[in-house]
Amino acid sequence: MGLLRDLFSRSSSGAVEVLAARLENAPAIVAAAGRADMPVSVAAALAELESGGRNVFGRDRGGVFATPGAPPVAVTRERVAELRRRVAAGETSNGVGPAQITWPPFFDRADAEGLDLAEPEDNLTLGLRILHEHAAGDLSSDGLERAGTLYNAGTLAGGVTGYGRRLARATRQLAGRLGEPAYPSSSVHKAGAT
Repeated sequence: MGLLRDLFSRSSSGAVEVLAARLENAPAIVAAAGRADMPVSVAAALAELESGGRNVFGRDRGGVFATPGAPPVAVTRERVAELRRRVAAGETSNGVGPAQITWPPFFDRADAEGLDLAEPEDNLTLGLRILHEHAAGDLSSDGLERAGTLYNAGTLAGGVTGYGRRLARATRQLAGRLGEPAYPSSSVHKAGAT
């Protein structure tokens, strides 16, 4: 088994306990990490930065379910369907669920992969698969900074963003809490390596 599978198999109930102290949907975060072949610390960092693990719509300016001053709107299948209809008609998208999936082509990708964006585990699985692709297997701090920037901004044209740096920092902190090995600062750790 590879390093990531070993990390996932280590007391997932213990990881849920650790994460539940600070994040909603901790069981979904741990399960999605396994499905996406990513360390739990990366999954938890993504959920923490995007939504605190909450299954809500984002507060994207002008977004379908974003009302200034109002509390976040809970994600349901019906609301995801409404969001998709309204975005197709030209309205602004919102982030959806714990991974805050925002880009409409990713809605179609979820369908193609049999994932339900209204379900926290499926939502996080897609977000982690996207992040995994952006990382290109590089889970070093530098790699996570780049992957986080691509996940949040869609480009590295302006360099690594604060979001990318926060993702790498949160991953390091969560790895310590979860008892995962520390991630190197440079590009020497590849996801899926044995």
